[in-house]
Amino acid sequence: MAVARLNELTQKQRLVVRYEDVGSVGPDHIKTFTVRAVVNGKPYPDGVGKNKKEAKLNAAANALTVLLEETIDPTENATEASTASAAQTVLSQGNYMCWLNEYSQKNRMMIRAVESTQLVPNGLSPCCCCFVVGDKEYPRATGKTKKEAKEEAAKLVFQQIHGIETTEVSNDEYCGTPSKETQNDDAEKAFKETNFIKIVKHHCHKTKLFHDYVLEERMGPDQSPQFFCKLVIDNRNYPLGEGKNVEEAKQNAARLAWSALTEQTDRDSKGEMPNFSGKSPGRSPSKKTTTQPLASWFTSEFDSIESLGKGSFGHVFKAEDKLLRKSFAIKIVRCKDVKKALGEVKVLSDLNHCNIVRYYSCWLEDSGYQWDSAEDSSSSSRSNGSSSVKYLYIQMELCSTRTLRVWIDEKNLQNVKKSLRDSKRREESLTIVQQIVSAVKYIHSKMLIHRDLKPANLLFGQDGEVKIGDFGLVTEENNDDAENILERTVYKGTPCYMAPEQKSRSSTYDRKVDIFAFGLIYFELLWNISIGQERKKVMDDARNQIFPERFSSNFILEVKVIKSMLSANPEDRPEASQLKMHLEECSQTLRGLKDTRRESRTF
Repeated sequence: MAVARLNELTQKQRLVVRYEDVGSVGPDHIKTFTVRAVVNGKPYPDGVGKNKKEAKLNAAANALTVLLEETIDPTENATEASTASAAQTVLSQGNYMCWLNEYSQKNRMMIRAVESTQLVPNGLSPCCCCFVVGDKEYPRATGKTKKEAKEEAAKLVFQQIHGIETTEVSNDEYCGTPSKETQNDDAEKAFKETNFIKIVKHHCHKTKLFHDYVLEERMGPDQSPQFFCKLVIDNRNYPLGEGKNVEEAKQNAARLAWSALTEQTDRDSKGEMPNFSGKSPGRSPSKKTTTQPLASWFTSEFDSIESLGKGSFGHVFKAEDKLLRKSFAIKIVRCKDVKKALGEVKVLSDLNHCNIVRYYSCWLEDSGYQWDSAEDSSSSSRSNGSSSVKYLYIQMELCSTRTLRVWIDEKNLQNVKKSLRDSKRREESLTIVQQIVSAVKYIHSKMLIHRDLKPANLLFGQDGEVKIGDFGLVTEENNDDAENILERTVYKGTPCYMAPEQKSRSSTYDRKVDIFAFGLIYFELLWNISIGQERKKVMDDARNQIFPERFSSNFILEVKVIKSMLSANPEDRPEASQLKMHLEECSQTLRGLKDTRRESRTF
């Protein structure tokens, strides 16, 4: 990580590093941040990102690149100068294999070379190699010969161990390894010379596969827009490519897809065949055979696996992708009816909103990771001994384990000794509901009904934004076939948040059931509700638009909005778009009141 490497470098050279927030631009939901690293009072190139953490990471990378290019004063630290000199000698001589052997012997670590070949359009088969040093696997490199590939792979080990940013791109036109973000013009030029669009086009023509580029989204201000494009090959979605223009986004999408395709070729040549099915961005399925056992895709592609929780829905793990070195949430669901279980995945794959947990990929396996055998045996007995049970793995954006339910409970504990009128909680609650309504509006625009909005299903992203995170009960609203109409009469959801018509089972219901549940959530966000029977009474009263007297007097603006959301007649409830405007009006009014109070205190 660039921040850690910069800290290590500055500590060794006895330098002081600090970070400055330069500012941010754009609307709240697509804001870009700028951070600058300052070392010993000297500012280095700004880092830009979608959040402060990413901007800081890029700022550290920029500073690190410049610092490594600067000459180290030998009088400042003789030991470090000697080490740097030795490193430069290795770099100039290019004999990285010798260095790697000496390094492993000195540190008493085992080294192992993992070699393979790559599929390329022109029929050539460049050699690939990566090294496993101790328990750590280092990046893969390519070369025209095995010796060249091993030397390049040893070079990557050297660069990582010495904290040198890898900004070089392989001269081989068909290198399938994705390049890191470059920090200098030479690396950027080398990257652009590799035409992955042409490579993918040639491969698809040769293999007779249909492919198409889909522009998913355009974000950011007009002066610095960001484009996101994905490549679809044979009905499979590959990862989103990002760029400053459409062509650059397509090029990056092609690069990511080509990397995935070449990785699959490597696995097939080794006989590694993960049990995989369904659409998967960046993951190409291999065909099942009965000649050898199938490895777990989850454990072969991810490490640093930690349990985040489990329940009737299944298990959720935090895991790091070995290739991307990025953590994701992996939800594992045991399912007998695969088609039905894929319902949530199909919905998630079509949704792209900053307040909805992002979906990346899915696949099927014959077993569940760390699944209790007792769960399988009991479930098998209920399913009449069927052997068709599968485990659906859903790869999603990693969020905090702290749900909105936890947030409410924490506020209730804090407010025991506070006044009933907690202005900070009021402001925070309004910010939260504005994010939720934005997501609900988007869901309804897709003609979908969530059906299970509740605090436990609302998560916090890594930057604190609220996200809807469970679409297990989602259903279509505009589908008028008999099965779907019946589905909209089924008693599904969490009873205490269900709208009256959702409980009746006498007629179909529509998207307004989400507005009703949302109204109850807004009430909970604002009001300190006790647990037990008292809570049940207060919530039952709220369902009938009856609120505690002090709530009505302290939250005059909010009561009007919440009452409309909890109307018994669905037609009297506001649409999500109308609700968004009402909440914005509330926000403006509260800001005005706050400014007035501030001005009055100055006199």
